[in-house]
Amino acid sequence: MKRIFFLIFFISLLITGQAKEFNSIKEMPSNKDIVIMFSIPSCPWCARQLKVLEDIKETRDNFEFMKVQDDNIIYDELMENYAFPVEVYPTSFIVNKEEGELYIKYEFQGYQKKSSILKILDSDDEF
Repeated sequence: MKRIFFLIFFISLLITGQAKEFNSIKEMPSNKDIVIMFSIPSCPWCARQLKVLEDIKETRDNFEFMKVQDDNIIYDELMENYAFPVEVYPTSFIVNKEEGELYIKYEFQGYQKKSSILKILDSDDEF
């Protein structure tokens, strides 16, 4: 019985901590900081960055993050409509959605520590 409980608990942690999957910009929430992280499957730094974003999500209600790879449905829409220069992985952008449009607040290239991301999220400065 204990094993079943721990298995269910572990699975629920995996489900709640995963990055959101949005199929279009219209599905993305307004009034929240959204981190869009561009990654590739073979990138160990992307996996580490994802864990940092999951930690931040646990403590913030006004925060969402999504992992975008070139096989995601939303990838083409983001690349066609916005200037997301991706030269290294992971590359992350903090964006806000207002009136259906995304506005880039900040750009991170490469892996970032939790403290660096929180500093930017708590700042009123924009990119």
